[in-house]
Amino acid sequence: MELNQYLGMFLEESREHLQTLNKCLLSLENDPRNLSVLDEIFRSAHTIKGMSATMGFTAIAELTHEMENVLDLLRKGQLKASPAIIDTLFKCLDTLEQSVESIASNSEATVDIKPLAAKLAKLAAGNGAEEPVPAAVEKKAAAPVSATSSGIVLNDTEIEVIRAANRQGYAAYEVQVALREGCLLKSARAYMVMNALDELGDVIKSVPPAEDLEKENFDHSFTVVALSDAEPEKVQHTLLAISEIETATVLPLAIPDAATSAAPVSQQAVAAVSAPEPAEKRRDAELPVARPEAPAAADAPAMADKKLRGGQSVRVDIEKLDTLLNLVGELVINKTRLEQIGLSHRLTDLTETIEQMDRVTTDLQAVVMKVRMVPVGQVFNRFPRMVRDLSRDLSKEVNLIIQGEETELDRTVIDEIGDPLVHLLRNAIDHGIESPAEREAKGKNPVGEIRLIARHEGNNVIIMVEDDGAGVNPEIVKQKALEKGMITQAEAEKMDAAEAVRLLFLPGFSTARVVTDVSGRGVGMDAVKTKIESLGGMVDVETKVNEGSRFKIRLPLTLAIIQALLVKVCEEIYAIPLGSIDSTINITPGDIKTIQNQEVILLRGQIIPIVRLGKVLGVSHAGNEDAEELYVVIVHMGDQKAGVIVDTLIGQQEIVIKSLGKLLASIKVLAGATILGDGRVALILDVGSLMQ
Repeated sequence: MELNQYLGMFLEESREHLQTLNKCLLSLENDPRNLSVLDEIFRSAHTIKGMSATMGFTAIAELTHEMENVLDLLRKGQLKASPAIIDTLFKCLDTLEQSVESIASNSEATVDIKPLAAKLAKLAAGNGAEEPVPAAVEKKAAAPVSATSSGIVLNDTEIEVIRAANRQGYAAYEVQVALREGCLLKSARAYMVMNALDELGDVIKSVPPAEDLEKENFDHSFTVVALSDAEPEKVQHTLLAISEIETATVLPLAIPDAATSAAPVSQQAVAAVSAPEPAEKRRDAELPVARPEAPAAADAPAMADKKLRGGQSVRVDIEKLDTLLNLVGELVINKTRLEQIGLSHRLTDLTETIEQMDRVTTDLQAVVMKVRMVPVGQVFNRFPRMVRDLSRDLSKEVNLIIQGEETELDRTVIDEIGDPLVHLLRNAIDHGIESPAEREAKGKNPVGEIRLIARHEGNNVIIMVEDDGAGVNPEIVKQKALEKGMITQAEAEKMDAAEAVRLLFLPGFSTARVVTDVSGRGVGMDAVKTKIESLGGMVDVETKVNEGSRFKIRLPLTLAIIQALLVKVCEEIYAIPLGSIDSTINITPGDIKTIQNQEVILLRGQIIPIVRLGKVLGVSHAGNEDAEELYVVIVHMGDQKAGVIVDTLIGQQEIVIKSLGKLLASIKVLAGATILGDGRVALILDVGSLMQ
């Protein structure tokens, strides 16, 4: 069987399950008694095991199999989730991630899983756990408390899970599946059945066990206990749609209450139908089947709706979305060209058609941009583990609070912001948060707090990293900058506290006394600033000594199609992003004053520095310098403002941002280029660079 075509799917799904494992292990560490988290961990490990075994990655399958043994004992209450076990499971997770990335990079280097597998086997045997469960408790946990008529034994933990699901509107079913005689790849059919039942709800138990099903250690039938909010007929119909399934019998399990838990589980046959039609016809039934709305339980969980919606989504390669976005961009350019032709030739019919086309292209653009939007939670969800590990390495106690992880951002931006946020979080833990002893001496909670916050603000997304640590002392920063020759004494004396703190972003700047693995080499904060500015954003810092610091990143929602103001300098047309513009005003040359060799104007009581765009760009003028009236575009970047003098204001237009390429990437004043309706190229100005 050719498996290469499935490799991409394997890698993508493995990464998703590894992220789920990461999140759930952190939850388990905080609440070791949380059985629902253990079930989710078990399911993810089991899925990775099944996929890797199918793909022939035996080392991953072996390690996840050993993990399952330990997780099963944790679920049954025969092992306690001690720090030693949690740490071992985290090491397994790291090893699995290394193995998956090694497969992705086609590396020949292999990860040795034998020591970890041996340690897991030792834990499963009851050796090595710091807090073994007393024998009496083990016996109670393992004792069978209920059995179905077909012989499936349910222990007290499984009974409790079913009772909890019943209270949330889920029914428990005993599903008896028989495969056709002569069925090939029995394990694959069993996996498809398990997967289908997982889509409809959750699998609690199977007879024979899942590992025997995978190894085809069964005849032609098996039985599964599953939870679902679907009707029995829907469950049966879904299973019969799988090829080579002979019969599927769905029996409801009536679980007694706690007072009568020793009573046998009662059953009533609801659906036991042989599949009369051939497998070829039944494949059509693999399409989703609509079910009449059943009365929902008052406390039915939201995850049921989420599961139903999840079946309607599709995976799309990001390159295809990029191509689609480029085509929409070309459509916008040609629409603008048609508008100009219609206006210049006064073609009424064309103008009316273009107005309709404008509405369609605007809607199409909005849909494409929305499809590209993904929650920042995809980046944020990898940070809790990093904060946990780093704070332990530094002997600090840190609580990470994440807010606004549902905030959406363009996929291209999402892919780039991970590293800057890693730098900021590591700095917050290393430099910001003090040791527990220092914090107690200052009257603070010994557990430090870091907040990672995302929110929308106009056409931008704001991401903030806040800590309640020591803050940044501006005087120490100035002194370090003086020692390194980055500023002069005169410049230091003129600086206010905010300007001094911004020196942190200078290349090579560091306040660390000792170079460590975490910090001290002076390559962190300037790398953050460079990366954020390359994305069309900005980063700033606010801090108070002994109260903490806040690093604020402002990013554009998208890097593809934006609204801009077109301006003219000499004979050239330039575009200024509308999101960076406050207003446009007319002034006379007499309104311009000079303060410390800097031209400024007074606008509504605020002193605004002036930037002559012609001088910055090196464009010669034909006399506009002496004009009686000057056009000024007031732009902002964060709290800073500036007035950009231009020759002419052309008007607002939707533009498609095109990269200037590697050769021109070093020109800081330019953020890119766009093609105008008449085919001319207009350069897009980088407002942040103009204001420096």
